[in-house]
Amino acid sequence: MWSLKKQAIFFSILSDLLSAGFSLRQSLISIQNIMPEFYSVSHKVKKNLLMGTKISDALKENISKSTYYQLLIAEQHGEMEKSIKQLGSLLERRVEQQNKLKSLMVYPMILFFMLIIIMLGIKFWLKPTINNFGEDSVRTSSIINWTVVGKYSLILVALIIVLYVLKILRWWSKQETITRHHWYSQLLIIGKIYRQYSYYYLSFNLSLLLRSGLDLKQICSFLNEFDKQSLLYQLGQQLRELLDAGSMPDELVKKYPFIPPELKLFLNKGETLENISNELAVYSEVSYRKLLKLIDKLIELVQPILFIVIAIIIVGTYLTILLPIYKTLGGLY
Repeated sequence: MWSLKKQAIFFSILSDLLSAGFSLRQSLISIQNIMPEFYSVSHKVKKNLLMGTKISDALKENISKSTYYQLLIAEQHGEMEKSIKQLGSLLERRVEQQNKLKSLMVYPMILFFMLIIIMLGIKFWLKPTINNFGEDSVRTSSIINWTVVGKYSLILVALIIVLYVLKILRWWSKQETITRHHWYSQLLIIGKIYRQYSYYYLSFNLSLLLRSGLDLKQICSFLNEFDKQSLLYQLGQQLRELLDAGSMPDELVKKYPFIPPELKLFLNKGETLENISNELAVYSEVSYRKLLKLIDKLIELVQPILFIVIAIIIVGTYLTILLPIYKTLGGLY
């Protein structure tokens, strides 16, 4: 699979070419000429298109699952150019945010590296010197070697934590995709960003499906063709069960926090599918902007948090040096 940066470059260039009036085939030929690193993939995609393969299937090996399904829906139900433009814009912004995060972490990482060197010096040079000085100055006898007890206690605690983590990972691997996404959306801080991304992703795709004239039952049938491990497939299955039981889609919205709560309002207004689709398209745009703002805010918090952690480590390092000295001096008197 392509890196995030490669995906962003490909979809941005493809979007620009389609907006300029090029056909999909002409755009792929231009990408081959403009970006040699995409030559083999563009040639393969162009060849597959001539054989009747969809562009989403032709690119499936090179793009993420969420990107693949967004392309698949847009390809089958219109708005291909708009969807590619959205993908290019979103992926480009994610690359920018990654680069910004890396630049913010450079200085704290240098400080961390220096602190590690200082701590290693304390552990292998200064602390043994202090301990030897204390042993020469004060001879104390103790039935229990608390240092050995402390070491074995730490090993035991670490072993218990490892076993517990392995148990959680085993349980996690057995969970359905929709259960995992439910869990993601409830995480502290990250959960809010994930929910906002889901609001954008689900509302945008639902807008495309409704615009093509599909009702909810037909949408469920369409999602039934997706991979069984995908989120859209599992949501489609649960929605179909609700509709077959005569229940409203509201139940699904209440059940999962990553589904836009405004969806209840849109679906219960009694408007035409086209109007609902247009409202969802606007809502997805708003959700997209909110998502970018939330990520930017989180990135801005990273550096201050790292500096607080560094400050705590520095204080701990000072205590590691000073406490044994005070203890030794106390023993002398």
